[in-house]
Amino acid sequence: MKFLSLLLLLVLVPPAHAADPVIAAAGDISCDPADAFFNGGRGTATACRMEATSDLALAGGYDAVLLLGDNQYFDGSLAKYRTIFGPTWGRLGPLLRPAPGNHEYETPGAAGYFDYFGAAAGDRSQGWYSYDLGTWHVVVLNSNCTDIGGCGPGSPQLRWLAADLAAHPRACTLAYWHHPRFSSGQHGDDATYDAFWRTLYAAGADLVLVGHDHDYERFAPQDPDGRPDPAHGIREIVAGTGGREVRPFATLRANSEARNAQDLGILKLRLRTDGYDWQFLPVPGGTFSDAGSGGCHNAPDTTKILLRQGRFQAEVTWRDPAGNTGAGRAAAPAADGSGLFWFFSPDNWELLIKVIDGCALNGRYWVFAAGTTDVEYTLTVTDTLTGRTARYENPLGRRSPAFTDTEAFATCP
Repeated sequence: MKFLSLLLLLVLVPPAHAADPVIAAAGDISCDPADAFFNGGRGTATACRMEATSDLALAGGYDAVLLLGDNQYFDGSLAKYRTIFGPTWGRLGPLLRPAPGNHEYETPGAAGYFDYFGAAAGDRSQGWYSYDLGTWHVVVLNSNCTDIGGCGPGSPQLRWLAADLAAHPRACTLAYWHHPRFSSGQHGDDATYDAFWRTLYAAGADLVLVGHDHDYERFAPQDPDGRPDPAHGIREIVAGTGGREVRPFATLRANSEARNAQDLGILKLRLRTDGYDWQFLPVPGGTFSDAGSGGCHNAPDTTKILLRQGRFQAEVTWRDPAGNTGAGRAAAPAADGSGLFWFFSPDNWELLIKVIDGCALNGRYWVFAAGTTDVEYTLTVTDTLTGRTARYENPLGRRSPAFTDTEAFATCP
């Protein structure tokens, strides 16, 4: 009866996590007053629309607003940030999560950018930092490589990136910076950021946002070599449509799925526990639209599933009747609270595992699992905070039962 009562309470009690965060993103934003289209800050129908794009961001009720660089033309001086960016996008205040662009570094050391945003921009000698939104981990990188000690293997930024990803294992990871790795725009593909992509790919990152090319472009998930990879690839979205102007595309690149060089606007994203929804919002008068959804995934060939924002780690070993042995591998999709393992083929899932927060009910984290197999396996779940483990075994030849362990971890909170 105790167990049934706990299950009933679990059904009745609402989830403990907050609603999925909804964010906006754009780069290439505020015109310089010397721009021919500045028009007293009002701009024209097709250029210097920073007020209109910031109105979209203000109206959305967003949890965060991501700036993808070149936030203030032409030189990112503090005076221009205060007089142009400030009355438009600056109205979003603490919601702003900035990344620097090349125009910020037209002022030595991007001093105007770092002075304007202060601690929100990270260490001024670096310009990279990270934070969490809901169940997502978000990484901000500085793509102005010559100004900050490089972006390649061995650089301070890349060493930090690898360490940050290892320290914040998540089912879902988003990264953003200014210059695209892949682009059909006038600047094109840029292998300078190959190491960014490879490091993020190896960690199972899901989504990259960039600006620099003044257009909107969405790519299919792809691997570091630009090959389609729907299972483990990273999707890149270029959103250099934040206000200054749009520019025509140059050379169409592989895996480009949607393109817009006609309307300024912002990218809207909902960050779900198992994926994301995107939507392009044009400024008034614009007609282009793009919307869809994507899922999160684990790193390629990973044998460990991280659950509940990395608090718990699940892994499984198996042995079949022929004596073959191995480690279960994580299957797609990835989610924050549950995961799937396969033993023999990625499309043949063998074991479902989930960790449930039952702390409010009996002071425990619960482990539930169910298999569709009769091979021998040992499932090990570890509380990475305390080091405590729980193990569940299925002998060879027995059809795997469902495990419903409501006493698994007395390690709350």
